Amino acid sequence: MNYGGFSTCGGEYVITDPVPPRPWINYLGNRRLRAFISQNAGGLMWYKEPYSRRLTRYHYTAAPGDRPGFYLYVRDRKTNQVWNPHFAPSCIGLDSFECRHRPGVTEFVASFDKVEVAVRFGIPPGDDVMLWDVTVRNVGDNPRDLQLASYMEFGLLEFMREAVGWCYLKNQFSLRFDAELNAIRYDYHVFEAPFAPCMLFGCTERLDGWECSRDAFIGSTGSYARPEALMDHRELSNSDLPLGGHACAVEALNVMLDPGAEKSLAFVFALADDWSTTEALLAQYRSSDAVQNGFANLANFWNERLCRTVVETGDPVVDRAVNVWIPYNSVVGLDLARTISTDHMGTDGLRYRDTTQDALAVANIDPEFARLRMHQVFEQQTPDGGGCFSFFPDDPRPTSDSPRRSDNTVWQVYTIHNLIAETGDMRLLDEEIPYRDGTIGSVYEHIQRGLDYIWDRRGPNGLPTLYHADWNDGLALFQDEAAESVMLGMQMVYSCKLFRELAQRTRRAADAEWCDHVATELTKILNSDLVWDGRWYRRLLMSNGKVLGGAANAQGQIYLNPQSWSVISGVGEFEGRGRIAMDSVAEKLDSDCGLRILAPPFTGIPEPEDPPLGSNPGIGENGGIFSHANTWAIIAECLLGNGNRAFKYFRQLLPEVVSERMGHDHYQREPYVFVSSIVGPGCDAFGQGGISWLTGTANWMHVAIVQYILGIRPTLDGLELCPCLPDGIEQVEATRRFRGKDYKIHLTKDTAKWNLNP
Repeated sequence: MNYGGFSTCGGEYVITDPVPPRPWINYLGNRRLRAFISQNAGGLMWYKEPYSRRLTRYHYTAAPGDRPGFYLYVRDRKTNQVWNPHFAPSCIGLDSFECRHRPGVTEFVASFDKVEVAVRFGIPPGDDVMLWDVTVRNVGDNPRDLQLASYMEFGLLEFMREAVGWCYLKNQFSLRFDAELNAIRYDYHVFEAPFAPCMLFGCTERLDGWECSRDAFIGSTGSYARPEALMDHRELSNSDLPLGGHACAVEALNVMLDPGAEKSLAFVFALADDWSTTEALLAQYRSSDAVQNGFANLANFWNERLCRTVVETGDPVVDRAVNVWIPYNSVVGLDLARTISTDHMGTDGLRYRDTTQDALAVANIDPEFARLRMHQVFEQQTPDGGGCFSFFPDDPRPTSDSPRRSDNTVWQVYTIHNLIAETGDMRLLDEEIPYRDGTIGSVYEHIQRGLDYIWDRRGPNGLPTLYHADWNDGLALFQDEAAESVMLGMQMVYSCKLFRELAQRTRRAADAEWCDHVATELTKILNSDLVWDGRWYRRLLMSNGKVLGGAANAQGQIYLNPQSWSVISGVGEFEGRGRIAMDSVAEKLDSDCGLRILAPPFTGIPEPEDPPLGSNPGIGENGGIFSHANTWAIIAECLLGNGNRAFKYFRQLLPEVVSERMGHDHYQREPYVFVSSIVGPGCDAFGQGGISWLTGTANWMHVAIVQYILGIRPTLDGLELCPCLPDGIEQVEATRRFRGKDYKIHLTKDTAKWNLNP
């Protein structure tokens, strides 16, 4: 089935069937107050982080799924028919339905029985308020007597503590309707809570009823689909929860509409540290003009970020991906790391290496945000240069050092180098940031110590020690922490090239010499018979003398990443091995939906006769199409001058393309953002999408398409044009905002030129 499509300009994805195979979501937020919302208005809201500041509830494993969320009920007071403009949870068949997801905003427009309702949700960039902007129209010939009622279910903020101790914590808050404010007041005073905000949920119109109690609204025999308070011509009971319980925010108003008439209003959730600030926020958004201004500010926020690179390639699928959905996905990825979605339950913090990678492309989209995140990353580094697994800047949990990832600190120089190239501000290297113990080091020193940390912890063959795993989490299954990583060795070579450039620019000759020494030593080892397998590079040197990723292996004979990184690092320039390796990738790993991470998949770990561990064959990092890894293959092919192959790898992995090719019902995931992985060939589920949104794929894909295929690349010296276009794209027109100026760029397969926009 076809569940929708992109708007003409590509800036919206319009869902026209309310029941796709999974929830297709969007994110709202201002980097403090955040939410995700589905095509049925199912979703969740939190403040800063969702572990101890989760404001509303979302049931991950209940049936039906995607419940509850941010609901608007419409009731005909004469017939008592109840429906939702977002279809669920009442699931009454609508006469028309559209859900429009666009950056930072989700809007529903639906009609039923000659009544049309539009409701859009957004969180303005400057204020911690969630806006529900509602317009109801009578498009029939008879007057209508309607009731509109909101529904939002409050949680007890601390997700795990609520799950374990709800029977006690339920008595440590209260909800009351404040008539003077025309709002429900959530007075949260849970003992020892790390965060106790002041919360209000109000309306721009005087209410005709409310419920603070979920029990009063749903009833003992009701459901989200058929809440008892809206059945049998009942009126709301105006319940409060002075002693706590199951809390919700139901606010209802009666609307009389003559034929052709319409009514606009808004529900407003506001949050702050004290009541006076929360009340002022609510008052600020009491008028329709203020609500419209909030949405205008939100549109401007995203327009400013998405206009930094705009392209016209003649391929609309590529254009809307490059201009809107890849950069949008990238910024959301940096904002949330791998924190929360309809799959992730929000119990993790920011991952050290993931956040560092996610800041890479955002350095070109929103440099200040990338800089902020890198500051937070460096604050978690230990004085000896080590990173961590995850950290929690907005809740009291301690930094987690386990499991140990050997690659944590190799990524830092990539992002900082790109950030300086984007801004031209070399002073960033001198910015002082504390280590985890409070001692101080410059950004330059943080990078240097991170590379030293990897270099000083090599195995007997001279390559970096694996520890629990490098970038590829799946290597942990081999339970060989003393193994040596080929991929990380290649990444160190590339890191040294970038760090050498920074050292030379800052006149640190000794550091530049160190980089040359490290790169030379590693390149020699990586091209030895220990690593080179004849047609590709091996993946691991195991501590027992065996290798992983060689032709002699029964399973996992070839891994994608070492082949890509041999080209990116320059290691594969020796005897043209990088080109040979990438030809092997094309022969052995390519599929209709992307490149597999390895082949053949493992049925037993480490040998076929052993028991299976981890993912089933063809899933995720066990022979699946791991999207993140595809991005480096695209970059590698560009560096080799293979524009056709690079573009093939890029385009075939685009969500819109995969979804259309495999079928929306089979692929299942949103056709507008990347998934972490796709089930690989050889499985019945080949082409089915994995976890969406929260993947490093988006950021690296932005770099791959803009900086390598299109070749519009920031360098320390300025903007460089070095396109690697495929035969199918004759020319590209682009606008690139760079260091305060707009450049008009014209690219063809053989030439590139730009003009400074007056």
